[in-house]
Amino acid sequence: MTFLQALVLGIVEGFTEFLPVSSTAHLLLTEKVMGLVLDERMVTFTIAVQLGSIAAAAILYARQFLSIRKASFLMLALLPTIFAGFFVYPYIKTLFTHVLLIIPWTLIIGGILMLVGERKYSKKAPVIERELVFKEKLILGCAQTIALVPGVSRSAAMIVTGLFARFPRNAVTSFTFILAVPTMFSATVYDVYKSHISLESVVSTSFVTGLVTAFLVALLSMRLMLFLVRKYTFVPFAWYRILLGISIALFVYL
Repeated sequence: MTFLQALVLGIVEGFTEFLPVSSTAHLLLTEKVMGLVLDERMVTFTIAVQLGSIAAAAILYARQFLSIRKASFLMLALLPTIFAGFFVYPYIKTLFTHVLLIIPWTLIIGGILMLVGERKYSKKAPVIERELVFKEKLILGCAQTIALVPGVSRSAAMIVTGLFARFPRNAVTSFTFILAVPTMFSATVYDVYKSHISLESVVSTSFVTGLVTAFLVALLSMRLMLFLVRKYTFVPFAWYRILLGISIALFVYL
């Protein structure tokens, strides 16, 4: 992998990880466009470079992890994903062996649900912004398990659930960033542990480039996401998912 390829992958990872558009789909497409071979080393690099995005969210929301009460609620909200990861994911991985065949549909369906959720959210009285209670955090924690299906997007699953349940929009968006830290960290460590290649053999100039780039871009991406959500809605993301899904479907099936 060249320096430029690592730089591009870092930008794609950092920018899409916290947006409801599926970072996995974007990374897979980018790797295919650049002609990269998805061998074990490349898969390990793709997984490990997410540590940059994790670090960005951890720094941005450091206070959440310093509070024992909030950190405890966060770990409880993570339990459904841990359970699903161990007991359900192996079956999902077997079921969806050709990810590029399923990703277009999950992108399109997710986009449509986001549009419907936005309509329901704005149809009634405005939702007052406040902190999420534990029950709401647990519901969102359960919702993110749907992202085990390729192309769903962890943040999209939580955002759509929040729209239908009419949870405070800004609070849901922030919580997707916060819950991403333990979720992505545990998933990354587990995937690297299960890989046949050690991190030592992957660490290189390209790896560091991708990691640092993902970190810096993720910081900007999260702030941009919060700004857009405060001023606008999730509708542009919904239409982007639908158009991207249609484009991928045309490419894959035709």
